[in-house]
Amino acid sequence: MTVDLAQRAGTLIDHIHTRYHETHRRELPGLRVQVQALEALGGAEGLAGELQAMGEALERHMFKEEMRLFPMMEQGGNTLIGLLIDDLQREHVAHGETMQSLRTRLEELSVPPDAAASLASLRRAFDKLASDLAEHARTEDENLFPLFAPNASRR
Repeated sequence: MTVDLAQRAGTLIDHIHTRYHETHRRELPGLRVQVQALEALGGAEGLAGELQAMGEALERHMFKEEMRLFPMMEQGGNTLIGLLIDDLQREHVAHGETMQSLRTRLEELSVPPDAAASLASLRRAFDKLASDLAEHARTEDENLFPLFAPNASRR
């Protein structure tokens, strides 16, 4: 691995960690609180559980990157890195599908009139999370992963 490749990977990893991982970890608890509050007002039944499951899947994904993939990349990669990247890309697709399902639920959600402002706020917060998560996956799939698995961006 050349120094240039190590520097490029390190710069991308730092960006992904600070821009996406830390942001997701900071914003998800507030989103959960908003969903729980909406459920308490008589709307969004079961949505808190679905969001909780998504958050847990995302946390496992980020942990896998931080504890396995990123250190592997910082050490120049190894023969198993392609398998791990394949696995993470499958998770990116699954996260996108889950977020679309949650978005559909939010769009179709009907709440009592006194909860309309809460629903609008929740939708805005969810849209930000969905956008950040899509950007996160795109940054990895198109910029980071191809450094170590050249065909990664074409999968």
